[in-house]
Amino acid sequence: MRLTFDFLSNGGELGALMRAKDWSATPLGPPEQWPTLLKSTIRLILTSRHPMFLWWGKDLVQFYNDAYRQTMGPERHPSALGGCGRECWEEIWPIIGPQIELVMNGGGSTWNEDQLVPVTRHGRREDVWWTYGYSPIEDHDGVHGVLVVCNDVTAQHKAKAALERMNLALTEQIAQREHAQRHEAIQTSQRLRAEQALREQREAESMRLRLLFEQAHGFICILRGPEHVFEFVNSAYLRLVGQRALIGKSVREALPEMVGQGFVELLDGVYASGMPYKAGDLRIELRQAPESAPTHAYIDFVYQPILENGAVSGIFVQGFDVTDRSMARQALQHSELRLKEGLTVARMVVWDWDLDSNDVVFSDNAPELFGANWTNMRQVWHCFDPDDLKRMELARSEALQCHGSYGDVVRLRRPDNDQLVWLQVYGTVVGDEAGNARCIRGVSIDVSARKRAEESLREAGRHKDEFLAMLSHELRNPLAPIRSAAHLLGMAPDNISRVKMSSVIIERQVNHMTSLINDLLDVSRVNTGLVVLDKEVIDLHQVVQESVEQTQPLISERGHELRLDMPPEGVVAVMGDRKRLVQVLTNLLHNAAKYTPAGGRIALEVSHHGDTVELHVRDNGIGVEALLMPHIFELFTQEKRSSDRSQGGLGLGLALVRSLVLLHGGHVTAASPGPGDGATFSVYLQKHALAGSAGAACRGPGSHAGEGLRLMLVDDNKDAANAMAMVLESAGHVVMVEHDPLRALESVGNFAPDACLLDIGLPGMDGNELARRLRATAHARAATLIAVTGYGNKYDKASAVQAGFDHYFVKPANTAELIGVLARIKPVPRATQGAPVAERIEG
Repeated sequence: MRLTFDFLSNGGELGALMRAKDWSATPLGPPEQWPTLLKSTIRLILTSRHPMFLWWGKDLVQFYNDAYRQTMGPERHPSALGGCGRECWEEIWPIIGPQIELVMNGGGSTWNEDQLVPVTRHGRREDVWWTYGYSPIEDHDGVHGVLVVCNDVTAQHKAKAALERMNLALTEQIAQREHAQRHEAIQTSQRLRAEQALREQREAESMRLRLLFEQAHGFICILRGPEHVFEFVNSAYLRLVGQRALIGKSVREALPEMVGQGFVELLDGVYASGMPYKAGDLRIELRQAPESAPTHAYIDFVYQPILENGAVSGIFVQGFDVTDRSMARQALQHSELRLKEGLTVARMVVWDWDLDSNDVVFSDNAPELFGANWTNMRQVWHCFDPDDLKRMELARSEALQCHGSYGDVVRLRRPDNDQLVWLQVYGTVVGDEAGNARCIRGVSIDVSARKRAEESLREAGRHKDEFLAMLSHELRNPLAPIRSAAHLLGMAPDNISRVKMSSVIIERQVNHMTSLINDLLDVSRVNTGLVVLDKEVIDLHQVVQESVEQTQPLISERGHELRLDMPPEGVVAVMGDRKRLVQVLTNLLHNAAKYTPAGGRIALEVSHHGDTVELHVRDNGIGVEALLMPHIFELFTQEKRSSDRSQGGLGLGLALVRSLVLLHGGHVTAASPGPGDGATFSVYLQKHALAGSAGAACRGPGSHAGEGLRLMLVDDNKDAANAMAMVLESAGHVVMVEHDPLRALESVGNFAPDACLLDIGLPGMDGNELARRLRATAHARAATLIAVTGYGNKYDKASAVQAGFDHYFVKPANTAELIGVLARIKPVPRATQGAPVAERIEG
């Protein structure tokens, strides 16, 4: 990713110091030459309000932000900026040095909680407790630096210790008071003074403890009793939940939006069990005011039970708002997901080839494209076409000599299914600091579809040329007998028999030319959309009769046996154009008669199964070659079905048949065992009920007469939403598309969906919250909820199920599985078709 922003902009004091510093004198050089990974990390540090520190490179060059600067004394700030890590932190290097070395060596991350790391600040050595983590800053070349995210938890540590001391003191004081009570008769005045002193001491200790809590960086509150009544909250807690009146109120009363999110239930469990509870990076929904829109935050927190006399009397709550950290992590995950999806959609694989070891690393989608996930280039070469491999090796050698780039289109045979794949390969030679070629980085793009399209265009051009040559031949053929007949008429105009014979010749040839031209015009009209069907309910029995009447002369002339097998009149009907359906069936019968030798057999069968009508025209003629079969319904595809051209014609009949059947919403197929074994042409149409018949009308998928569902699709990606809507509509469903979750909540009452397909990553309100709100409405309470999202880990799926989703699909969703799930969903019962659920309940 190329950064298009000034990564050193803003950032407060440290941003200004970084911009002012002369970095050319450091091992890193000028900022414009810094690696993209370093720039992105520094940008993250400067824009975060959480203390963050970075060691970069083998010299451990240092960067930090304003929040971290608050934890440093004048001994290190600002001198630490740009300095080397070991020199700066020599006094604590035995503690942090091994951890830094572990991360830089690829050992992963480290995490320390409440860790004592004494440092010198403001001229004196201080015991400081930290909660911190070291994380690697890495890419495919390895670890380049260590990112530190930390908190100075000294105040919390001391507060906890003070709390423990206070409990011990209180216990001792209670014992003293009990002892004083035994001597009350003789020491009344001393007891009163001791009690007064005890109260003052407790108040002083409590005040001191409250001051410590108030100064703590994280949020803190103290809850008392089984109802969890607020006894104390610090400023950080009020910033988190909003400036509300909390003291003296229970959590359920003061923060009603937290009920149902699990936090209050956890409080109940800690109070009942006396066991502490700790969690991190949990999402919480809050409202700054009762009527305000919800806001979301991510928190790390601890529920610590407060024990008095061996029993739990309250809960001490302490934690941190880690929203910035969580949002940065989610943004990174989303970016990685988009990159993976983009590579998959583009059918592109990114690779990195180490020239010394010959090892190669491919992007995750390599198995989908190549059929294997290779780790060494020798494995790849075995799958290349040898000629292509030699050509590419030559181009690569030239690129290595000049440290340049190369590219070529090569053929690869997939090892998993032996499928041939055409790849557009681009590679760029990458050198090391000494200028030696170290590796080659590149991409491989699947261009098989383009290659097939190019081949199809060449094939179509060839067919077109052959068709035009054949058309010229067919149109010229009738001219010769017409010219001869005209010549005869001129030579002997008074010869009645010759005139009669000439007129018959001319009429026959003109009729033949008219038929050829009509075929051309029909195909042209259909392909340009000029044909408009005049649809009505048609009895197929009548269509068959009319088609047989038109082809009977040719069938009788060639001595064929025609067998008809069809239901009686009034049983099978379709919605269509009578004239065009007769034209379809006539073409198929005429075709069978032409390409069946004299005395052959032709069968026309009409049947119906469910809501489909089938028409099969079978012959025992010359058959169809296997190479012709995939193109038999295409234009400009003219192959000889016999060794001569004795049958004539332009070969447009089958192309016209397919076009007309498609206009009727049906489809046509062809089958033949091979040359000499005959052929079968089949037409499939949607059945329609005749008026007054016993059966009810069977509708297609698009009619939505109880078969399709009412679906609400919510996705902020408009292209993805519209594409999915078209898929669902083609499956027979009625789809409402919304891109905003609030608009979806407004529309659900009028639409009353049977099922809702929701994205999780929606703006303003995520899909889980939208699911919970839809479940709370009367209009969608009974609807099936389906998540269609890019988030695919177990936690995301568990959260979705908890929110009320019935099914969970990860993008890109398997369309067949999704449609299969929808097919098993029963529509929500309604009092009247299309009536909202709310009206049905109220009525």
